[in-house]
Amino acid sequence: MTSLTEQAALPPANPAPPLPVTGWNAGAALVTWLLSIGAILLASIGAQLGWTTWFYLQRATLPTQADLTASRSLTLTLVLSTFVAHGITLLWCWQLIRRTSPHGLRVALGLDWYRPFWSRRGAFLLACGFAAPLFLAVGAWLERYLPNAKTDLDRILAQGPAIRVAIACVAALSAPLVEEVVYRGVIFGGLQRRLGLRPTVVLVSLLFLAVHIPQYWGGWAGLAMLALLSLTLTVLRAATGSILPSVVLHYAFNGIQAIAIVFCWELLETSLSTTP
Repeated sequence: MTSLTEQAALPPANPAPPLPVTGWNAGAALVTWLLSIGAILLASIGAQLGWTTWFYLQRATLPTQADLTASRSLTLTLVLSTFVAHGITLLWCWQLIRRTSPHGLRVALGLDWYRPFWSRRGAFLLACGFAAPLFLAVGAWLERYLPNAKTDLDRILAQGPAIRVAIACVAALSAPLVEEVVYRGVIFGGLQRRLGLRPTVVLVSLLFLAVHIPQYWGGWAGLAMLALLSLTLTVLRAATGSILPSVVLHYAFNGIQAIAIVFCWELLETSLSTTP
């Protein structure tokens, strides 16, 4: 038997996962959210100006509205400009965390959460990856009950294989990392200090969903599935104190979609055309 003093010194049997130490506040979180949106807008404006200059040099005239609407090269340029926006956003987040967090990036974002890989935490990360198809299955099930018309994203994807490959590359390479660092990293960390855990989970989930609404507008089944995914990603962040589980699930989810867009587009397009 142990004395009362020894029992008090013992750690709890199931300690709650510690939240990473964050040095930035809710104001910095809001600025980061606005910057992530603004970077995409500014990158797209720069891409359009560059494309317009190229068009003028080629034809000695400015493009008409019909040229802008029908041009696949402009669409491709706009899609690829997303990489520039993501680079700017990541650089901002890195500088913010480096300057405000005394324990550095790894502790602030929980990047050393799973070491070593062959452990319970490593197995949990692997399970997060394998869970991604469940969300796609939920989306397919919701299509039976919710309208899922063609969205702006679907119409962009229909413009050609080069555009589909470009969108797939953005979705599978940079988007999961950038979005998790921004939403489940910087925004979550800053808001949690001000609002507490549960309000932060709700607000971060809604902010993530909100920025995706324009491109998925009209596809209500897809939006409902995205809302569920957003909530799950944020709950994972809150429960583990790390963005790694969210990053793994997000990469797996986007990766499956990217493969489907590139290699199974005809089947997807047929499914969309038969959806009321």
